[in-house]
Amino acid sequence: LVQSHMGSIHLLPALPKAWPTGNVKGLCARGGFEVELRWENGRLVQAVIHSKAGLPCRVAYGDRKWEFTTVAGKSYPLSLAEGAPRR
Repeated sequence: LVQSHMGSIHLLPALPKAWPTGNVKGLCARGGFEVELRWENGRLVQAVIHSKAGLPCRVAYGDRKWEFTTVAGKSYPLSLAEGAPRR
């Protein structure tokens, strides 16, 4: 559901077809991040990154990419709306 390597967090890189709709909280990613996801019909509809360490964060989902600074203890919802600006 989440893969973190080479400085990036990849969301839903290999979602099983048996799980077309679902959600998860508390997935740990490298760099001191915790990930919360919700997907419907095999597509991500909500993602929140929780920073534990305050390090810079890079996230990818398909061809979408976000890069932002974080503060320890803060949460960062990602904009997934079609046509929304990328961070």
